[in-house]
Amino acid sequence: MIDYNVSDHWSAGDPDWLKSLVSSLDRYHGVSTVLPLTVIVEEVMEWLELASGVDAWKNASNRRSLRLDLGESVAALGASLRAHIGQPLAAFEAAFSRLDGSPAALLKQPPGTRTDAVWTNVTAAAKDLIEALCTDGAVRASWDDLVATAQD
Repeated sequence: MIDYNVSDHWSAGDPDWLKSLVSSLDRYHGVSTVLPLTVIVEEVMEWLELASGVDAWKNASNRRSLRLDLGESVAALGASLRAHIGQPLAAFEAAFSRLDGSPAALLKQPPGTRTDAVWTNVTAAAKDLIEALCTDGAVRASWDDLVATAQD
């Protein structure tokens, strides 16, 4: 299994299997634009804490952009990791959907006044998801997915 798109930054003593494995894990050879799930969830948390102005959350295109990024990141998850974080991921997606469908009056609330359960539930669910993604079990699941990808 030789991949001719393997970069040439390897030293002469590195085994070919390692070069091929690393290259096969990156099916798009560095051109993927999908952000890791942790980055997206942290971005949502920052928006929850800091985004202000009438159009920040009220603007449907802002929410749609976050939703699209979230969807891409979730779609890129491997089966093992998806199974491992299934419950906190589902809770976060449900809480985010409730916020996304909230009335305009709620969505235009500025930071510091967002005490409604819709806001606090998304924040709590985001923190739970980040915590689940940072566990040893999630790391093991990610490695299982990497190995499955390499064997594919």
